[in-house]
Amino acid sequence: MAKIQFLAGVGLAGIAWATPVAAQSAEPESSNQGLSEIIVTAQRREENLQKAALPVSAVAGDVLTQQSITQATDITRLVPSLQIAPAASFTQIYLRGVGTFGANAFAEQGVAFNLDGVYLSRPAAPAALFYDLERIEVLKGPQGTLYGRNATGGAVNLITKRPTLGNASGYINAEYGNYDALKGSGAINLPVGDIAAIRLSAQYAKHDGYFSDGYDDEDTLGVRGQFRLDTGDGFNMNLMLDYGNVGGKGSGGTIMPLLSGNRRLGPSDPAVIAAYLARTPTAPVPQLIARNDGFQDNDYYGAVVTANADLGFAKLTVIPAWRRTNLDFESYASSFLIDVTEDSDQMSLEARLANESARFKWVLGSYYFSEDTSARQFFNQASNGTRINSELQTRSFSVFGEATFSLSDTFRLTGGLRYTRDNKRQVTEAHTLPFVGFVPPGPPAFIPIILDIRTDATSDVDFSKVTWKAGVEFDLAERSLLYATASTGFKSGILYSALGQNYSQPELLTAFTIGSKNRFLDNKLQFNLEAFYWDYKDQQVSHLAPVQVASTPGGPIFGPVFKTENAGAATIYGAEVELLWQPSRNDLLSLNVQYLHTKYDDLRYQAYSTTGPAPVIGCAVSPTSLTGASAAARIYNVDCSGQPLPNAPRWAINAGYEHTFELTGGSKVIAGADTRIESSRYLSLDYLTLGRQGSYMVSNARVTWESASGAISLTGFVNNLENELVFANSLQSPAKAGVVYNQLRPPRTYGIRAGVRF
Repeated sequence: MAKIQFLAGVGLAGIAWATPVAAQSAEPESSNQGLSEIIVTAQRREENLQKAALPVSAVAGDVLTQQSITQATDITRLVPSLQIAPAASFTQIYLRGVGTFGANAFAEQGVAFNLDGVYLSRPAAPAALFYDLERIEVLKGPQGTLYGRNATGGAVNLITKRPTLGNASGYINAEYGNYDALKGSGAINLPVGDIAAIRLSAQYAKHDGYFSDGYDDEDTLGVRGQFRLDTGDGFNMNLMLDYGNVGGKGSGGTIMPLLSGNRRLGPSDPAVIAAYLARTPTAPVPQLIARNDGFQDNDYYGAVVTANADLGFAKLTVIPAWRRTNLDFESYASSFLIDVTEDSDQMSLEARLANESARFKWVLGSYYFSEDTSARQFFNQASNGTRINSELQTRSFSVFGEATFSLSDTFRLTGGLRYTRDNKRQVTEAHTLPFVGFVPPGPPAFIPIILDIRTDATSDVDFSKVTWKAGVEFDLAERSLLYATASTGFKSGILYSALGQNYSQPELLTAFTIGSKNRFLDNKLQFNLEAFYWDYKDQQVSHLAPVQVASTPGGPIFGPVFKTENAGAATIYGAEVELLWQPSRNDLLSLNVQYLHTKYDDLRYQAYSTTGPAPVIGCAVSPTSLTGASAAARIYNVDCSGQPLPNAPRWAINAGYEHTFELTGGSKVIAGADTRIESSRYLSLDYLTLGRQGSYMVSNARVTWESASGAISLTGFVNNLENELVFANSLQSPAKAGVVYNQLRPPRTYGIRAGVRF
């Protein structure tokens, strides 16, 4: 805990706009009565954000429209503690360095992603959802009591706009910009008598690729329908059905170092192909030529019922849910072919009893989750490859409780426990396809000799864990809260394809937090401060690693598989400051600064070299005597202890300003600008200079005219004013040591947007 005594020096770091607090704050009231109050449900109950004794940020749904955000990766620029990166059709979420480099059917996130209280398990699931939202909540730190498994680093909650009774209303937004960007969204709310209502909403977003060969495009459709019933006697329910499709060519990547300066040359660009072919090993070793035929056609279906009943002594909440994810994509973003079809069905049922009395607040609940996944995956590097066909099954059950007791009007104690038991099974057929040699029938032709090693992996394993939370909170004044918490979280063990040991153990995180939330100057200045210390043990790291794929009289044979193993123990500590200031009813400034220190106390794993030379890694590397799947293959020990965690910049700052110009007749013009500043960070466990994002600043600006009634608006905007080239992800080629492909965040984009409310 001594490491967080630096707290006092963190707060002064710039100006702000579009911070989590600023972004979710409503427009200042005309009477200038102060900053608006924000209601969140992060602790499974409605409460004022400033009264919630935990580190949580919220972003209003309208801000997503203002910032042209239609996919999960864009949220990074709104929340300093988050780093969200694409990986083919998957989404990798990191919160303060805690996350998962997952890119196959076995992967599970270390930061839970929830839609209206329903946990979405698949790494590809956060897609076609970012429209008609009430808000996004980001909970920082382990949420082991109320959210359970796989919330080691925290949780991201999407809360949709629910139907409102007795109100016929709606809106339409339309946007056009460079790269032929076309985005449209809308919703209509219709009452059904006095006690019911329906809400229909949809979004379509499309733009051309940011890379020279058309990759990094977007073609997303989302449709959502909701029915709400409220009898007025303590019972209400909401039924939601949604469908999404993500198409287009999908994400792209480029060889490092970058070619042609700031030009975004995609994987199938001739210049990138030529650079790839020139790197060793060269022909006659077979070479994979990235093509321009990558695609994604991914479908998402969901249904959830949220029912609440007032039982007198407590409120009962029951949430049955079903979700299906169907993936079909081919990607060359990381220099080789990834060809995946995956069908996943998940079902969950959560039941909670909650009491909201002034003196004693408590919640008791149980949760059941099941998922069945069928996946066909082919990873082809030409000189070697892996084909994995898996049938995966997960069953999880938990019971939990949390209570807050008021010892006085200003002092409260909180405690919580959760017991979770998981069962995971797999039946996997994997084929390791190394090219083991070349026989020349006559120069210059060469014939590859191919060895197909088949591995049949089966698992039936149980994991169980008790997680807990303890906290105190004290009201220093009417608008000042001081709190301290200690909490634990765990991520369930992960399966992978191998003989013998083919699963990791759970990872564990214990977090200590001290925070204060305050409003000053007659409710016109908000100042929140948080210090944290996280002890991260048995971290699951995912990478291309040697696993046993066959047994022979000469001993086991090891082949390369994307494996998740317990390889790391880390210490994470830091502080975050949020400042929001409304000096007048027409001005809004805000600040969010995060200081983050991360270090691997221990990080050791093994790396597989298909061609023999030592892997190119920025850590200590030493050879082993293990036998690979080809005569050329070699296996090495890697020690990266002392390195920082990937995707964990030391400093992250969001800054900006917004001013409202009032015009005659009641209309107004709102001008705003924001910026995000980050220090450098590594993007992967390779710790290579080519896979490192340097410090950068990316700024956005917009001007909106709004009619006197607020029904009509017209906006001009520019995002990434600097046209800064920012890396989102990095992967070293499995076939060519030291050849790195990086994925990028969007370039400068600009356009106009019109909105109508009725």
